[in-house]
Amino acid sequence: MSGIQRYLVSAAGIGENLAPLVHSEEKLGNKVFFRRLSMMSGNAVVTVPTISGNSFRGAWRDLAAMHLVTALRIRHVSQLAFVTLFSGGTLTSGSANANALAQSLYTNFPSLSLLGFSMGSRMYASRVGVDFAVPLTQETAAYAQSAYPERINDLPDVQVSSGQITAMTMLTRKQDEEKAPLVDLSIEEAAEDANPTQMLFHVEYIVPNTTFVHGFRTVYPVSALEFGALLKILELSSERSYGGQGSRGFGRMNWRYTLTWRASLDDPGQTGAIHLGQDLHFDAPLLAFKQQYEAHVAGLPDIVRADSHLAPIIQFADEGE
Repeated sequence: MSGIQRYLVSAAGIGENLAPLVHSEEKLGNKVFFRRLSMMSGNAVVTVPTISGNSFRGAWRDLAAMHLVTALRIRHVSQLAFVTLFSGGTLTSGSANANALAQSLYTNFPSLSLLGFSMGSRMYASRVGVDFAVPLTQETAAYAQSAYPERINDLPDVQVSSGQITAMTMLTRKQDEEKAPLVDLSIEEAAEDANPTQMLFHVEYIVPNTTFVHGFRTVYPVSALEFGALLKILELSSERSYGGQGSRGFGRMNWRYTLTWRASLDDPGQTGAIHLGQDLHFDAPLLAFKQQYEAHVAGLPDIVRADSHLAPIIQFADEGE
């Protein structure tokens, strides 16, 4: 393990939402408000809507897990494996078998060693940290310039305030029982005192075409396969909506990241660009890391079948019933 080349990676990005963006936190009555973060702006503290770093990480973990399931044609996993892939596992009273299984997962699944997980008495720390995504406004311009100086020349001049980029819209959860007769479907009658399922609620959203700044970086050096796993996850995220209510048309975004990776702090490093969203693009050196990870994933079935700890908890579609 000590001979594996590892990299320090940092990324600074600029994006914009192509549709209204919802990332709810506080609820008052039937109104749901956008998540907010307080920060210094000059000599004052201001509160601005933000997308939490943890929401990026949660989506990334799901995307990494779903990619493994579909790419490997996995048809069955144990409950422990499912929780580890999709939720990062859980700490329990340790056993030699659980710790050995954790080590096998950590060694062979780069997306798990990248994002971290817990199993048995072992906790494997995440190797990547993710920032809050902050909209670019008059109040946050100084933050954007100081947090991402490498993108300072790309930042547009903004005239709007944080209070001008949000609005409220009404959504409906409606009662659909009346549609049953249209397809000759009978359903059990609801109790007379049951609460109705139809309701109106209001959500706060960030208006389309708002500019955001965002970044992420490795908190521990990553291997080439872990770097490739990160890039694959970013590619997969290009096809999803951000925040909530994606099925209702919210959350489409474009992102343009500049990545720098180096073998040590003394290494000047290499730089490449990634575009996510409508114009998906990876510069050639980054594409090579991603393809290396994809090739590793293609060989995982043989690794799993040969591992006495992994074979019992992961089964593939071609192994029969």
